[in-house]
Amino acid sequence: MQLILCCDYGLDDAAATVDALTHAGADGYERVVLVAIAGNVPCDVSLANAKKLTAHCPCDVPVLIVDTTMRPQPNEFLKSIHGEDGMGDLFAPCESTLSVIAFDWWVSSLEGAYDFVSLGPATLVPEILSRGTCRKFVLMGGNIAEEPNFHGYEFNHALDRAAFARVILHPHVAITLDTCRVPALNVQERALAGGGLMRAIVNRCREMTFVSGEKGSYIWDDMAIKYLRHPEWFALEECTDRDGNRLTVARYRLGKPYEEIILL
Repeated sequence: MQLILCCDYGLDDAAATVDALTHAGADGYERVVLVAIAGNVPCDVSLANAKKLTAHCPCDVPVLIVDTTMRPQPNEFLKSIHGEDGMGDLFAPCESTLSVIAFDWWVSSLEGAYDFVSLGPATLVPEILSRGTCRKFVLMGGNIAEEPNFHGYEFNHALDRAAFARVILHPHVAITLDTCRVPALNVQERALAGGGLMRAIVNRCREMTFVSGEKGSYIWDDMAIKYLRHPEWFALEECTDRDGNRLTVARYRLGKPYEEIILL
């Protein structure tokens, strides 16, 4: 069984990836595939960030990076939120020793069962879902009652509304703005104590909210990994968004603050 992550490598994607890689072997995965897509950053920046991040984050199972730079994709380079390099300017440039493969070749050979977490715009997601057998599909995207954060929509939804509407026809769990914007998950009030890569990324996310002027600091994408790993922390609700899309939305019910669940 492999785990596939589609990440438009901003800071919260980095946190989610560290969470997933840290626990991959214990969670029963035999391989992790990181599909570096555009969204928070252009796809070439996303690819560079995937390489930088994995050079600093060991994993006890094989990791493959997928290059999507030959595919047109929507993006906004959100430097006020994710820094000049798209990943908080935390990492010096470095060369990854991991295998990198072109998207077209990888997706054409995808087979067997996998769990799939989509953390950016859904542009390339339909092609992935059309291959092999997706056992669990979790996506970061959408909003129901919570105020939108990008042109009247949640960011990932806004960048490709057509693809979003298409992929949620597949059995899924959506980690929406509603999932994440709860007081227990807001880390803006104080920095997290302690060391390690995960805390460094989360604290940088927090610091950048004071640059961008965001109200609250939520590690959006990591809540998708938290749902994948701990579905018992959440309740599921069937909801309809403003476009009439039917979403299976995860609601955080554990109640513990993010600083207590960060590495669980």
